[in-house]
Amino acid sequence: MKKLFLFALILILSLTSFSLSSVTAKISIASNQSYYAKVQQEGVYFYSLPYDESENRLFEIPATYFVLLTANANDYFYSATYQDLEGYVKKNEVVAMEGTPIKPFPNSYFRVYATDGLGIYLYPNSINEYKIDTIPYLTENITYYGQIQGEEFVPDKSNIWYYCKYNGEKSIYGYVSSVFCDQLLPKIETNYESFPIITTPSFSNKNSPNGGLSKVAMTFIIIGVSLPCLVVFYLLIKPSWMKDKVLNEKPKLKRKRHGDYFEFDENDLN
Repeated sequence: MKKLFLFALILILSLTSFSLSSVTAKISIASNQSYYAKVQQEGVYFYSLPYDESENRLFEIPATYFVLLTANANDYFYSATYQDLEGYVKKNEVVAMEGTPIKPFPNSYFRVYATDGLGIYLYPNSINEYKIDTIPYLTENITYYGQIQGEEFVPDKSNIWYYCKYNGEKSIYGYVSSVFCDQLLPKIETNYESFPIITTPSFSNKNSPNGGLSKVAMTFIIIGVSLPCLVVFYLLIKPSWMKDKVLNEKPKLKRKRHGDYFEFDENDLN
C-alpha cells in the first residue's frame, strides 16, 4: 500500500508539473512578443519617460543601430530596451523590422584620463549636487550607450557628454564629460543590417487590461490542471484502499442466546 501511494504521489506531481510547464510556456510565448526596430537617422533619442520633453532624453542612439520594442507605451512611444537599459523611443523615429540583427547595439567602451578622476553625474551638468561618484584616473572598459549635449565642462571645449555605466563597487549609470574620455572602442561604424519592415507591430495586447493573466486567472488555471491529476490519484488508490479495508475488518462474534434454564453441576451432589 505504501509503495502504491508513493508511486501515485510521484505520478500526480509529475503530471501537474508537466501541465503547468506547458501552460506557462504558452503564456510566455504569448506575452513576450518583441521586435527589433532600426534607427535610420540622426537625432533619435532614448527616453526615460514616454513624454517628448528634453529632460526625459537620456542620450542619442547611434544611427543605423537598433532598439528592441517590447510594448506600446502610449500613442506616441514604444517601451523598448537598449543593451541592458529599459526606456522608451518615439514611434515615428524608429522602423520595426521582422528579423534579429547580428549586432543590434554598438557595445563600445571608453577610458577616462583626468588625473584627479572624472565625475559621473545624474545629468549632463557638472553641478556638485548632481554628482554620483568619481571615476579613477585611467579607468577603462566603461560602457558607452550614447551621447547628448549638455553644459560645457571646460570653457570653450566640447559640450558633449557620454551616458555610460561605470562598474565600481556597484554599477553606476550616469553622464561623464567627453572632454576627458578617449579610446572609444570598438569604433562605432555604420550597421548595414536590414529586414522586412513591420508597419504595425503587435504585442499581443500585453499592456491592455485583458492582455495579461491576473492572479485569479492563474489560480483557476492551476486548479483546472490539478483536478484531473487528483482524479487519477483517487482511482489508483481506491481499489487497494477498499481491499485493505475489507481484509482488516474483524469478524463480529455472534452471541449465543440462552433460554431460561439452569445448568446442573454434578459436583453439587457430592
